[in-house]
Amino acid sequence: MSQEYTYEVLKQHEEELVFPSFNSDVAYELGMKIIERAKKEGKSIAVSITVARQIIFHYALDGLAPASDNWIRRKSNIVYDYHKSSLHVSAKWAAENSSLQIHGLDPANYSLNGGSFPIRVKGAGVIGAITVTGMHHLNDHEYIITALREYLSK
Repeated sequence: MSQEYTYEVLKQHEEELVFPSFNSDVAYELGMKIIERAKKEGKSIAVSITVARQIIFHYALDGLAPASDNWIRRKSNIVYDYHKSSLHVSAKWAAENSSLQIHGLDPANYSLNGGSFPIRVKGAGVIGAITVTGMHHLNDHEYIITALREYLSK
C-alpha cells in the first residue's frame, strides 16, 4: 500500500470529508468533476454515486469493459456494510491478517480494492457511496478524495 494511504490517513479522510448536506445536484457536480479529470488525463473510468443503494449518478467513459459495473457493486457493498472506504477496510483487514472469507463475505459480492468512499452527512451519518473503477485501485481512491476535497473546500 502507498505510504500516502496508511490506515491513519484513510481514517482521517473519512472524519474530514463530511458533507453539510447531499442531494442529486451535489452528486452530479462531483461525478462530472471526476469524469472531466479522467477525460483530461486520458483515463477510461466509470463513476457511480448512490444514496441508500439507489443510483443517482452513473457515467462510464468509452473503452471501459462492461465488468466495471460489477466492480462498482462489489466495492460499494463494502462501504454500505462497514461505513468505511473500501481501501480503509482493505488496509484494516490486511493489518489484522483478515479476509472476506473470515468475515463470511462472498468475493462475488465484495471487493477489498480501493475506489469506493462513504458519503457521510453531518448529523445523518453514512447515506451512500461514491465509487470509481477503471484504474489501479489506489488511483480510483485518489480521484474520489481529490474531488471531495475540492468540492468541500468551496
